[in-house]
Amino acid sequence: MSNIEIAIGKSKYLIPCHESEQQNLIDAAARLNERVNKLSFSLRGVDEKTLLVIAALSVEMGSKVDPVNSEISERDVFDAVSESMENVATYLEKLIGKITK
Repeated sequence: MSNIEIAIGKSKYLIPCHESEQQNLIDAAARLNERVNKLSFSLRGVDEKTLLVIAALSVEMGSKVDPVNSEISERDVFDAVSESMENVATYLEKLIGKITK
């Protein structure tokens, strides 16, 4: 087993991997990196750790949807996640306002 260095967002990770799976890991990391980068543009100000969780959730949500017969697009997922994040931000702002009074 060897270690492969992958880059996701601004971070680099050293991942142990069997040599036979190295290319699959590199390809998966490239797709995840692309997903995180797209999210970072639509969700400005969200930290990288949260972007990784959102990307993982969107992948998981996508795996439960039949892509051939589904009307849910990747953009729909991003919009739903963005709306949820905005709701959380609004709630936190109200909470912070109450605490600081």
